[in-house]
Amino acid sequence: QGRVQDVGRGHAHVEMAGRLGKDSVQLQLERGRHWFELTLVTNDRPFLFARVAGVLAAWGMNIVKANAFSNQAGIVVDTFYFTDRFRTLELNMQEWERFKRSVIGVLLGEIDLDRMLRDRLRAEKPGTTKVKVDTKVEFDNECSSRSTLVQVIAQDRLGLLHSIGSSQDLRSGGLLMMAIGSALAVAAAGLWRLAGSAREVPRAERAAVVLAGVQRQARRVRAGSVADGLAKLGVERRASSPVRS
Repeated sequence: QGRVQDVGRGHAHVEMAGRLGKDSVQLQLERGRHWFELTLVTNDRPFLFARVAGVLAAWGMNIVKANAFSNQAGIVVDTFYFTDRFRTLELNMQEWERFKRSVIGVLLGEIDLDRMLRDRLRAEKPGTTKVKVDTKVEFDNECSSRSTLVQVIAQDRLGLLHSIGSSQDLRSGGLLMMAIGSALAVAAAGLWRLAGSAREVPRAERAAVVLAGVQRQARRVRAGSVADGLAKLGVERRASSPVRS
C-alpha cells in the first residue's frame, strides 16, 4: 500500500510540474491522520524552503518534518508535514484557500513575510519551557564527496527553521540547502545537506561558511561545542568570508 501511495504521489507531482507554464507555483494541501501535508512544486529560487517554513510559522503551524528534492531542470518538490496548533485549517475549510494564497504570495514577493511573522510574534503568548536545550551544531564531511551534512539541535521557537534557512551564508558561493529534518515540540533538529555548485568548494571552506551562518541564526551555540566540532574536521575557526564562485 505504501508503494502504491508513493507512485500516486509521483504522478501527482509530474502533473503539477506540467502546469507550471500556467501557474509558476503549484500547491497541494492534504489532511492526514496525524498532520497536514503541504506539497510545493515550482522552479528553484534562493531561500525557497526557508520562506515556506516562515509562512507556516506565521500561521502558527508546527513543522513535524519536511523533504526537499530538485532535478537538473531546476524544478523542486518540497513537502512539509505540520500540525495545526490553533486548529485554524481543521475548523475552517474556507481558510485552506487563504492559506495557500499566502504561501504563493510570499514566494512571488506579493506578501511581506517579515510583517506576517511580526504579527504572529505579537499574538503569541509567552510560554515557559520546562526542558532547556543547548544548541549543538554537528558536521559530517565524510558522508559524501560532494556535500556536507549539518545537524542543528536547538530550543524550539517560532520561525526557527525559517531563520536558520534564511542565513545568507548558507547560500553563499552556490551552496544549496537540499534537505531538512524535523522540528519537535521542545527541541528542534534540522538536517541540512549543502552541495557544491559548478565549482567544487573545498570541504574545509564549506564547513566554515556553514558554521558562520548557523552561529548567526542560532544565537545560543556554545563556543566550546562549536570549537570541538571544528577540531574534529580539522577546520580552523575563523570569521566568515563568502565563497566566491
